[in-house]
Amino acid sequence: MPRSCVLRGTLAILLSAPVLWCQNTAPEGAETVIRSNVREVLLDVVVRHKDMTLAKKLKATDFTVTEDGVPQSVRTFRFVGGSAAAVVPAAAPMDASAVAAVATAQANTLREVNFVSIVFGEMSPDSRRNAIEAADAFLNLEFQTHTYAAIFGLNLRLNAVQDFTGDRALLRKAVARAVNGTSMELAHATADVLNQTTYTITGAQGGVSVNAGTDVSRTPDFATSGAAGAPLSEAQQGIAQMVSAQRDMVAYGEGMRVMTALLRLVEYQSKLPGRKTVLYLSEGLIRPPGNSGIIRQVISAANRGNISFYCVDVRGLTTATSNGTTAGLTASAAGISAGQNTAPSSPAAAKQQMTQEDLIADALSLHTQQNMAELAEGTGGFATFSTNQFKKNMARIMEDVRTHYEISYVPSATVYDGHFRQISVKVRDPKLTVQSRDGYFAMPEVNGTAVAPYELQGLRALQGSGRHDFEFRAAALRFKPLPGGFRYEMGFELETASLTTKVNPNTHTARIHGIFLALLKDAAGQVVGKVSQEVDRAVPEDKLDTFRRGKIIFTSPFEAATTAGRYTLDAVVTDPEGNRASTKRLSLVVPGAAAALLSSVAVVHEITPPDGPRDPGNPLEFPGGKVLPSLSQTGNAATQTVVFFVVYPQPGAEKPRVTVEFLRDGQPVAQTHPDVGIADEVNSLPLIAAAKLPAGEYVARVRAEQGERVAFESVAVTVRP
Repeated sequence: MPRSCVLRGTLAILLSAPVLWCQNTAPEGAETVIRSNVREVLLDVVVRHKDMTLAKKLKATDFTVTEDGVPQSVRTFRFVGGSAAAVVPAAAPMDASAVAAVATAQANTLREVNFVSIVFGEMSPDSRRNAIEAADAFLNLEFQTHTYAAIFGLNLRLNAVQDFTGDRALLRKAVARAVNGTSMELAHATADVLNQTTYTITGAQGGVSVNAGTDVSRTPDFATSGAAGAPLSEAQQGIAQMVSAQRDMVAYGEGMRVMTALLRLVEYQSKLPGRKTVLYLSEGLIRPPGNSGIIRQVISAANRGNISFYCVDVRGLTTATSNGTTAGLTASAAGISAGQNTAPSSPAAAKQQMTQEDLIADALSLHTQQNMAELAEGTGGFATFSTNQFKKNMARIMEDVRTHYEISYVPSATVYDGHFRQISVKVRDPKLTVQSRDGYFAMPEVNGTAVAPYELQGLRALQGSGRHDFEFRAAALRFKPLPGGFRYEMGFELETASLTTKVNPNTHTARIHGIFLALLKDAAGQVVGKVSQEVDRAVPEDKLDTFRRGKIIFTSPFEAATTAGRYTLDAVVTDPEGNRASTKRLSLVVPGAAAALLSSVAVVHEITPPDGPRDPGNPLEFPGGKVLPSLSQTGNAATQTVVFFVVYPQPGAEKPRVTVEFLRDGQPVAQTHPDVGIADEVNSLPLIAAAKLPAGEYVARVRAEQGERVAFESVAVTVRP
């Protein structure tokens, strides 16, 4: 980076990340190699007096650095400021080659290059005004030599609205687009989307449909605060449980969407030289329920990449609490606790008592300001709350960027076992305040990229001859043509019953926990891409059987070049609760430019209704909804068999003609000619075709023509009785 897990009649999670079309079995060969290497740890340290002025005259001997309590030997030490803080005129925008040129031309002073990413989350009208004011306050400050900023908008996905530049006039225009632009407008503005991950969580049969824009931190209906007054009746408790379940689903979807986007931004920025800063302006930060460790994962990745976060709650100074949901949940838990001593023993009271632990966990998850502070302070920055006076804090952020100490060391511990190494930086003078990074996960690397903590078990399973503890499906669907290659959607499909689901006797919930991972390797066996996602959900005990009868369907994007030839895809699904895993090795051959007219053809498992504006960057979305592909490639004789594909026309040419045939034993049994309509804003024509077919084996074949361009794609379909 996600798009979707679907269970008919149960929870549905749609996940999006890199993907490939897999056919045939690749020859067994090179194993996945996980390397543990010695890495220099670089710390940017800001030291201030009590009056918040900077302490600029400290020496290396004034500092003590420890890792997990063990003193570390400082390798390099320097103060950045003074002459390094020269101000220069506005610079022209920087494209990718210009960024690389900075790294080359400034080989001896790379750490003096500053890249600032200003990221705007979704927000209300009042907050938008505050966000623009805060950004203007930052951009009104003079930029030093080799200081560049970029603008991002985070709604359904992370959109790059303005490349890195020192031109503050361009940056101000981009701020207005990022804050006020619609999803479609941001898609037009984005030259290169860094993250294509969205979450959609739905419940079928009249269940919940989650809109990613829901602000649970300001929506009192999602707090069961009435429980604080008196024990709930059976009917009241049922309503409260329903509301509580929706709150948990909304929080999970919103939290994962933002956290995954921030991880993608960190992954990109880690490759840049110098000091990197992310200024995140939003109405708070939600920690996904059941996945509380993801904030530490973002912190770890940012600290390894020399990236500091500064978080600003743009709700400003308001009479309403910024953590209303947390307060309501905490009050609910307190009410339940008090009721344990006063209410008579009953099944209803027992159920209430069992929810206390869950309410407290949810309260921590939705403490949006505390989560902001944890992310910022863990990466050496700070968070700003409850103020409409942004100028002073923006000046302090720029001061941190300009003036700080740099300390590096090589960790004395050489075992990369996955635990979080706590870093502590102290100075001799106890009156001084130190601001620095607080640690990182001791993880090995794959292809020079740090492994996420949840990926480690899957990587270990891929080492050796493979495992087969349960069945799963994996495939890659080819979609949008790109310069020199194609964008794919990597898909996983798993029967939920394959996962170990133990019921917690205290909370009466079960954990559905699965980890999906795929490594893309070139012809030489080198890892050139990675797709991964952790699904970790708690479900009520009385709903567990329904969930276990469903499926988890996961899709996610990646890119593959046409010049690289044949690829292999090593896929693994792990069941952490049962210590089980299964692996597959698939092959991928990227076609030539002739196939650019037509995508792969997918059999449709389900089309979910749209729950918000369409994301034009997601090829599995179209005006009618979101497509969940069936990797088992099955239809049902009782209903229509549906296939989905995308046509990519040549602009300005004649309208494409499309023919879809369903063949049995090589003979056509159904044919249709879909009306292709008008290409959308990303020059694509998403189409579906359906046929009512008797049980049997079929091939769905699609032919697309535009002038002299002709393309064919097909998919095998099994129609069950």
